[in-house]
Amino acid sequence: MNARQLILTGSICLISSLLLACGGASSTLNTQAPKVAGPTLRGTAAAGLAIVGATVNVKCRSGNGATKTAIDGTFEIVLPAGSSLPCVLETTNPGNSRTLHAIATSDGTINLTPLTEMLSTRLMLADMNKVFANPDFGDISKTATAGNIKAAQADVSAVLSGLLDTSSLSDFLSSPLKAATTANPGAGDTQDKMLDTLNLALANNLYQPLLNMLTKTTPGIMAFGRPGCVVMGEDGKSLSCSGPGLWETAARIDVFPAALILEPGGKQVITAKIDYLQNVEYIRQPVKWQVVEADGGSISSNGEYTAPSKAGIYHVRAQREDFPTLSATALVIVNTTSPGFVPTLSVAQHIVNVMPGGSIALKADINYPPNVEYLREPVSWSIVEAGAGEISLQGVYTAPTKSGVYHAKVQRDDFPSIYAVVEILVNYPPD
Repeated sequence: MNARQLILTGSICLISSLLLACGGASSTLNTQAPKVAGPTLRGTAAAGLAIVGATVNVKCRSGNGATKTAIDGTFEIVLPAGSSLPCVLETTNPGNSRTLHAIATSDGTINLTPLTEMLSTRLMLADMNKVFANPDFGDISKTATAGNIKAAQADVSAVLSGLLDTSSLSDFLSSPLKAATTANPGAGDTQDKMLDTLNLALANNLYQPLLNMLTKTTPGIMAFGRPGCVVMGEDGKSLSCSGPGLWETAARIDVFPAALILEPGGKQVITAKIDYLQNVEYIRQPVKWQVVEADGGSISSNGEYTAPSKAGIYHVRAQREDFPTLSATALVIVNTTSPGFVPTLSVAQHIVNVMPGGSIALKADINYPPNVEYLREPVSWSIVEAGAGEISLQGVYTAPTKSGVYHAKVQRDDFPSIYAVVEILVNYPPD
């Protein structure tokens, strides 16, 4: 090779080196490795309704995260790369300032509800506020095994057995949850309805004592709602966790009047009485009206009933839209011989609770024909089922010692075709 060839070859090598140094070669030589995200935790925060706009904080064995819940209570947290589980989650329900926790042992679905709070408390045998404040992930990893989580859920189900049946919910922590919202209070799924029942059946002053009990291994857990259940209250005194106090806030619906007689084509306004969820604003009363029989007349959205032209016995049903399983029915008798006076009969409550062997005064109300005087209220009470307890002439009901669902009937003496039936739940909170 002559000198001229050597100079040319060297120049080409020099140019090639400069191109490589300046990035002129293939871009694959300068590509950065893609960032790898850590585990993702997603779920729903709810306690009878979706918890909206609340901060969800997460602490993991390595890596932390935080986010806000959406309008339907859902949340999603993508943890930093290199994060590792288990994790402890926490949020606060602004409706009652209660904190809710859950323990995630794998990525994916993890909810925050009163049921996850109870399960986590039982699993760790500790106040979850303290666990979250200073988590010992070695202890959490050792304790939060699949077998221990299953056992903790069984214990919580046993505690709640007198309030609701949780057998249809296989996993309190990670079963998908669709929560009702203030805009659509009837949109929740089966798990959400379970939370509704728990929220309504458990008296407020028993929530924290229940959690405290779940941290104890002795003297053992008690079944709330069952006879003999006693827990330690916040004031250090014994507190009954059975009896009507558990059902003070249970959802109800009643119709007034409960029974009436109309002439064909006659009109009568029937009203519904319900109790409302706390911290929920309703645009209108969440009640849907329906005439049960196809030829039984019509009823407007505000409860104004118009009788059919044909005499007969018909029924008008008022159904709660926020609790679709709850309804009350009014008995309507259309009678061609009915006088201008419209006789009615109402009961104070269509559903009542009483403990086995306990007593409760049932109340009925009637209207009176003009210019007619009665020595006593013309109504008679009776028990529908055999062995379902006793009831006095004044409506004082004494329950049998056996729990169950029974019925009492009240009837007008002056218009015997008019009657109403009261459902009596003996040691059995309403769904």
